[in-house]
Amino acid sequence: MLSARCLVARTLVRQRLHSNSTRFLPAIASNPCTSGQQIQLLPKSQFHNSFHLCGNTQRHEFQAETKNLMDIVAKSLYSNSEVFVRELISNASDALEKRRFVELSGNAVEGPSEIRITTDKARRIITFEDSGIGMDRDDLISCLGTIAKSGSKEFIEKHKDNAEAVIGQFGVGFYSAFMVADSVTVETRKIGTDSNQGLKWHWNGENSYEISEVDGLSTGTKITLHLKAGDAAEYGDEAKIKDVINKYSYFVSQPILINGERINNLNAIWTMNPKEVTKEMHETFFKQLLKSQKKHEMIQRADYTIHFHTETPISIRAVVYIPHLHFNQFTFLATQKECGLSLYARRVLIKPNAEELIPHFLRFAIGIVDSEDIPLNLSREMLQNNPLLRKISKILTDKILSFLQSEMKKDPIKYSEFYKNFSLYIKEGVITDVEQSSREEIAKLLLFESSNKKPGELTSLSDYVKRMQEGQKEIYYMFATSRQLAESSPYFEIIKSKNREVLFIYDPADEVVMLSLNQFNMRTLVAVEKWAQQEADKPDEKKAESEFRDVDRKELLDYIKETLGSVKVHDISGNHRPSEHPMMVTVKEMGAARHFLRTGEIKDMEHLVYFQPHVHINLTHPLIKSLNKMRRGTQKETAQLLIEQLYDNALITAGLIKDTSRMIPRLNKLLTEMADGSGKSQILTP
Repeated sequence: MLSARCLVARTLVRQRLHSNSTRFLPAIASNPCTSGQQIQLLPKSQFHNSFHLCGNTQRHEFQAETKNLMDIVAKSLYSNSEVFVRELISNASDALEKRRFVELSGNAVEGPSEIRITTDKARRIITFEDSGIGMDRDDLISCLGTIAKSGSKEFIEKHKDNAEAVIGQFGVGFYSAFMVADSVTVETRKIGTDSNQGLKWHWNGENSYEISEVDGLSTGTKITLHLKAGDAAEYGDEAKIKDVINKYSYFVSQPILINGERINNLNAIWTMNPKEVTKEMHETFFKQLLKSQKKHEMIQRADYTIHFHTETPISIRAVVYIPHLHFNQFTFLATQKECGLSLYARRVLIKPNAEELIPHFLRFAIGIVDSEDIPLNLSREMLQNNPLLRKISKILTDKILSFLQSEMKKDPIKYSEFYKNFSLYIKEGVITDVEQSSREEIAKLLLFESSNKKPGELTSLSDYVKRMQEGQKEIYYMFATSRQLAESSPYFEIIKSKNREVLFIYDPADEVVMLSLNQFNMRTLVAVEKWAQQEADKPDEKKAESEFRDVDRKELLDYIKETLGSVKVHDISGNHRPSEHPMMVTVKEMGAARHFLRTGEIKDMEHLVYFQPHVHINLTHPLIKSLNKMRRGTQKETAQLLIEQLYDNALITAGLIKDTSRMIPRLNKLLTEMADGSGKSQILTP
């Protein structure tokens, strides 16, 4: 697809070819359809006069098409007018960096190295002044008279070893001033000139700009903007400019003064050696970040600090904080569109809330990532979808995950507090990541209670694997709303007899996590209910003597299945395993079934059609023995009520029932049948 400037250039060529006008086109400094294109603002008549002399003033006229192109550059590249402050400060910073190079060469320079901004709200004027390298006539024509000609880019190419702080790349930032200004004046004098005579470049919104000689200038550059009326006039207000600088340019290495007051007093600590940054420096810096992100009312401090540098494969300077904040489900939902990372390039903000830099589940992290390798579009407002960006995201993700895994081992108590607040984000990461290796890396941060640990004591999947029995190939987990219910369930009763460790999960989201994860460290994650389905009807080594003949056993199971119906019972089997539970229900995927029940609109028991329940009858239980006697005698109606109640009890234990209100009338009938006035149970009496 052709770039916007390529299309404009082609349009201009077509206009020229089909026109009898004597005007000349802007000079294209390179192929307009390739990168690095530059459009020079040449005089009206290049072949006859390159400029008009008015005293010591040279008037350079733009062609109408060139002026239109300038409007496109000024109005289309930037979505927010406030970025002109960032761009002009960045240009001033580059000029000061070039001055530093001159100083390193042993040449003397004038005045302190700083950026001075002056506002005059009443007159709608704002000035940007630096004591940098300045410009001569050739620089003015070449850089200000040629769109997309970057003097900084040429400087970087010539002085790669000493230009690490230069920001400019594209040569369009200066034109952002046209968004807010009626006229722009540039007064400049280049370092190394013999006298204090400088130059003035002036544009007043018409089809020409002027360059004239001016006496009495110090080295450096001063840009004066006469602001337009309306919304643009607010940039003449000192408070407004301070807000913009705090947002974009606070960490520029050179001092920035507004009306004589310096406003950037903090160092860009992410560029410093991590060992040289104190705890107090991090605390101060973190508060500044919260202020700029408008989160200072929610968060007071950081629990963890991750400060690192990388040079290969990509140059990154980053500081990332994990905030101290009590998150809950409502907070989790409220932060769906937030990202606490800001992208900088050489200390200048490129994009706040840079969600491209980090997976969505880590959006709670707050910090700054600075990389000169990140590819940007001309306006620096949109990151390109580039493989480098994915590499940076992976580096950041790996750093954060490995740091938290290390902290889990170093200080389990502190980490468990972090996990209590941020567990929903970790679980979201396991569920949403598409790569199994990535899911397992995130899953290392999960914590659970265990049947081998005391209540309240947490363990990780990695630690569970270390404790696995010899030959064990599965990790067992079980969902329940509390540990008491988990340990009293028929499913745990069976696996406990095998002396297998079970992870208890109490959050419904944990079941979705386990289903998404599926395996960990080459061990399959298995729900205890699924394992119990396979084990329930195996012969038990210590089984009790059966009171049922084979014929009676079959008759009883058929009677129970017929009473409940084919929807409630897909399969039925009996066992003689000693248990406190007369009946147990299993389905093929218990976790998926419960998730479906929670999220779907279910009426009555229609969901059981999809689950195909397998009913396991404990033939040694007193209630089952009494049930067999009742069905043969005169209490057939009571027997049917008892069967239905036992089935619903089993569904409750399995978490497969949504509405239990219909059980109340049935329970009242059963209680009535249990007593005959003398207090003797009619159900349990042989």
